[in-house]
Amino acid sequence: MTQGSFLFYSEANVLVIIFIDIMKKIIFLLFAVLLSLTAMAQDKTVVTPPAGLQTESWLLTAQRYDATEYTVDAVLSLNIGFVGQDVYVQGLNMYLPQTWVKGTLSNNQVTFAANQYYGELSDNEGTTYDTFFAGCDVSWFDGVMGLLPIDVTFTVNEAGDRWTTNTVLVVNTQTDGVAGFDYLKDVVIAKPIAGPATPMAPTIALFSPYDVKEGYGGLSLNFPPVDVEGNPLQTDKLSYIVYKDEEHQMGTLSFPAWNEDLQDFVDMTEIPYNFTDDYNIVAHGYAAYFYEPSASWNRIGVKAIYTGGDETRESEVSWMLLKPFADESTVFDFNAMSEEERPVSNNNTHKGDITENQQLTVDKVTLTISPCDGTTPNRYWLDYNLQAIQLRLYGGTLMFDVPDGYTMEKIYFFADNGYWNEYNTFDCGDFADGVWTGSAQHVVLTIDDGQPNTRLNSIAVIVKEPTGIITQKFATLANSWYTLQGTPLDAIPTQKGLYIHDGRVVVVK
Repeated sequence: MTQGSFLFYSEANVLVIIFIDIMKKIIFLLFAVLLSLTAMAQDKTVVTPPAGLQTESWLLTAQRYDATEYTVDAVLSLNIGFVGQDVYVQGLNMYLPQTWVKGTLSNNQVTFAANQYYGELSDNEGTTYDTFFAGCDVSWFDGVMGLLPIDVTFTVNEAGDRWTTNTVLVVNTQTDGVAGFDYLKDVVIAKPIAGPATPMAPTIALFSPYDVKEGYGGLSLNFPPVDVEGNPLQTDKLSYIVYKDEEHQMGTLSFPAWNEDLQDFVDMTEIPYNFTDDYNIVAHGYAAYFYEPSASWNRIGVKAIYTGGDETRESEVSWMLLKPFADESTVFDFNAMSEEERPVSNNNTHKGDITENQQLTVDKVTLTISPCDGTTPNRYWLDYNLQAIQLRLYGGTLMFDVPDGYTMEKIYFFADNGYWNEYNTFDCGDFADGVWTGSAQHVVLTIDDGQPNTRLNSIAVIVKEPTGIITQKFATLANSWYTLQGTPLDAIPTQKGLYIHDGRVVVVK
């Protein structure tokens, strides 16, 4: 089994992903890192705790700077030990989690000096940098440049189990400036709850469906190890279970984990928070790979389990919708089409090209696909990875229509990963995260003719049926036709519209 192109990065990986971004801060950061080699401190002695140091597991929660989302939740597991007024902390550098920093406890404050040496760190191109513990002013997050590394002081609460600071923590590459690999703000370091607690439900940050060609799929969790009130939990007492739901039939998802003793893979359904097999499961929910087809799943969910004080409590299940349920939507499933039903195009044939308006009708919804005026035609194409048909669009429109009295409330577009052109536009409603929302009988999607093209695996439409207030007067009418205003008709109406028949609102097409 190979992991292919579906990659997740764990805390142990030393990888820096450089995003192309117009933000001046990113440009400054990259140049500063490259120039930092000339400004390194000469003292490169790492902090070594005293032999036999007794430590406790604590937890750091913060907001991490991210080039694409500005900030994301961050969680670090720490080991903290005390020797008199000296405080030793391991785990503040997510790239070198085995390293330590030393602080001093005095008057309900813990202070860590800047420029303590972490060690060498390499980027994804193999360039090596010396890295240092440091703090900086929070104005860095607002774009202020030219800041200097400063000491970090935490305020300790009366119970001594919670530290807070307004200073940003930096995994720095300079001692006379700020240019780092990692920036954390709103930092809280706290001692985990030992007794009973209800864990906060994890969420699914990324889901990659089963790939027919590669033979596996995967997911990544956003899984802060805290309770529902945000208090840290002991990570060795925390675990999670992943669920799949296929047309309201729910089951657990198994993940094959490598067992060193058996020299074989063993299926796991409940995964400890800290567990990793360095193959199919990465600790802290960062990645888990599965090996069963997922095309029929409607949603995937996850819940956390915490055992504290000999009492086990579970979170709610947090769900990610993959496609609406069949009994709740009208689905145009291009992946499920056969080549006999829908001929496909390829490099040698144009049988699947759409050269004139093409109508597809499922239940009450009619989808009209128009041709593309550009050089590449809209077409049905057999996707190599999915081994299934896709609707590939290079321009033109998709028009959705429902009968009089019906309205479309949501339209879900399930596109191949990365192949939805952000310049596609709708004539009404709102669109976000692959879902159109509104209330309309007619909806037009105009496909942008630039790159990337739009590749659709399926479309699901939520339709609202006609509603009307049937009064007692109307409810007593039987075997007769009336207008909605109660006017009796001499015969069955031939003009389309809404009418009262047998005490119910009906549609005449």
